[in-house]
Amino acid sequence: MLNNKKDTIYLFEEFKDYLPYLYLISDLLGADLYLYQPIWDLSAVVLISEAHPKVVPPISLRQEVGKLIFFEDEQEIFKLIDSDKSKIRKTDIVIGGFPVEEEFYSIKKSGKIIGILKIQRNLLIHNEFPYNSRVFKETSHWLIKSFIKQELSWKGYVDPLLDNEGVLILDKDGIVLFANMAGMRLFRTLGEVGNILGKKIKDPFFYKFVDAYKEMGTVKAYGEELFEEYGEETRSFYKRILPVTKGDNSLWRIFYLIKETTELRQKERELNFKSVLIKEIHHRVKNNLQTIASLLRIQMRRLDSESAKIALQESINRINSIALVHESLSKFEEDRVDIIEVAEKLLNAFKQTYQHLPCNFKFVKNRKNIFLSSKKATSVSLIMNELLQNAVKHGTSEDIVTEIILSIKQDDKYIILEVTNNLFDKETKSSELLSSKGSLGFQLVQMLVDEIRGKIDIDKVDDTLKIKLIFSRGDE
Repeated sequence: MLNNKKDTIYLFEEFKDYLPYLYLISDLLGADLYLYQPIWDLSAVVLISEAHPKVVPPISLRQEVGKLIFFEDEQEIFKLIDSDKSKIRKTDIVIGGFPVEEEFYSIKKSGKIIGILKIQRNLLIHNEFPYNSRVFKETSHWLIKSFIKQELSWKGYVDPLLDNEGVLILDKDGIVLFANMAGMRLFRTLGEVGNILGKKIKDPFFYKFVDAYKEMGTVKAYGEELFEEYGEETRSFYKRILPVTKGDNSLWRIFYLIKETTELRQKERELNFKSVLIKEIHHRVKNNLQTIASLLRIQMRRLDSESAKIALQESINRINSIALVHESLSKFEEDRVDIIEVAEKLLNAFKQTYQHLPCNFKFVKNRKNIFLSSKKATSVSLIMNELLQNAVKHGTSEDIVTEIILSIKQDDKYIILEVTNNLFDKETKSSELLSSKGSLGFQLVQMLVDEIRGKIDIDKVDDTLKIKLIFSRGDE
């Protein structure tokens, strides 16, 4: 029992390209698979991989990768290691109330055992049609041998079976030797009458594979999604050809897997249509808002009152800040807005609107993107607009160049938005800025800050004003 210390050959490294096959093979065999690595120094084996079928009830759902197994736990494993046999079979086992059959296969390299493959079958299933057929058992045996010898060329097509995926076993001439229930049901919907066993498959997809095999002489898996016409409807299918060789490595049998994807593709088309429609709606909302802003600009040019012009310009800025949110929404599949992008465009709009004033606008950020929900982004965009508008209104002079800085940063918990300007009206007290009797802009800011559950701080030192908004990214 592993008494002699030997140089360890790591099964995980040897089988690294074949471990993904386990899950598909587990589904094809309708059995639980376990792969063990001998640990000679400990007289033990370690479970390095396991797979459980989805097409039939698995014997176990416990994941025990990394578990050490000793002689008293799995005597058959150690008996196989100490013998010259390549396989040991054990019956009359009951696991979880089910009668179970176990098979143990040795995996060798240069004549030395480097691993053990254990296969558990639920006999309630495997003693019934179609799993009790001679063809299924024979093909399963050679599939296991090919896996152990790493002779399967299925790379790229080893995804586990999908729900209700049909499994057929064909000979090299296309005769159906085995079909699971999902495969039989599917072929009935395709117009096949009666039992398909013993019939020659009519699918051009299969013969395309056979022709390629004859031309190239290589036995490799192949898969493709196809759209086919049946009567007046178009149906889509995902098909895979998984060849199995025997003895001389020539084509012997084929696992032919087929899954109808018509309903899935229809749902994807519907989702894509809805996504495009929603994007188009946001794009149109943005355009409509910009049209409203343009109409207000035309109206503003006709006014003589400076106070009225200022009021209209402030309204235009607010409309623009909302339009920028919808513009960002039109770029994404889901409800998210890049507030950094919105801030940059909002600041550029202020630069153009107030280019006649001697002030510089600067943007500071610590992230390339910060995504918010559309609801929160709309509130934050309006708050930014009001703070920038306030800085322009009270912090600019016709004689002195001033600097207005918009800063957005994010730490582990919070987003910090800050507007700073260095020539603020000394006559305005910071306490007045948050008063309910103050301007419409700051009343709007107070309402929006409460809406996003944020906190706003004002720090006024001499002629420099900093207004800081802090809010959680996750709160809605």
